[in-house]
Amino acid sequence: MPIPGVQCHSPITADVRTVVLSDGARAAVRTLAGGEVAVVQEVFEGMSERSRYQRFMGAKPTLSQRDLELLTAIDHENHEAFIAVDPATGSAIGEAHLVRDREDQAVGEVAFVVTDEWQNRRLGTHLADLLAKRARELGIQRLRANMLAENSRSGALMRRMGRVVARAYEKGALELEVALD
Repeated sequence: MPIPGVQCHSPITADVRTVVLSDGARAAVRTLAGGEVAVVQEVFEGMSERSRYQRFMGAKPTLSQRDLELLTAIDHENHEAFIAVDPATGSAIGEAHLVRDREDQAVGEVAFVVTDEWQNRRLGTHLADLLAKRARELGIQRLRANMLAENSRSGALMRRMGRVVARAYEKGALELEVALD
């Protein structure tokens, strides 16, 4: 359902999906278009130092030019991404990425982030559901994510997306792979 005042510049979707969060608030979610650097930067700036640490598995005070290029090189086949927007302000509040593995086309790596103000409201759940659906459409059968072992919310999102088929621990990091059954 389109939301008045929320623009969608994506080449894939002509409309904006409205999601209702656990507290009744609404967010607009759309496909991220390639090159939307300002939107990705806005999400990053809405993250606390702790959230950045959890997302990037280490200190990350800024996104480099290379980071921005990688995060916005969206082609909708090998790299798909969704952006969540606060419909009241137009501010970017979350994003989710799916990048197909170059060596195993049946696997995609996923990453999520929700700005601190919008956490614990199930926005990440909505983004995960959209990514899993899109992965299936692209023929991706398994999803992989690397995270800090202490990041229980990311682990829960992965388990929601599919059945855990592989798990690896190394120096406080966890890699989970789930099958999209």
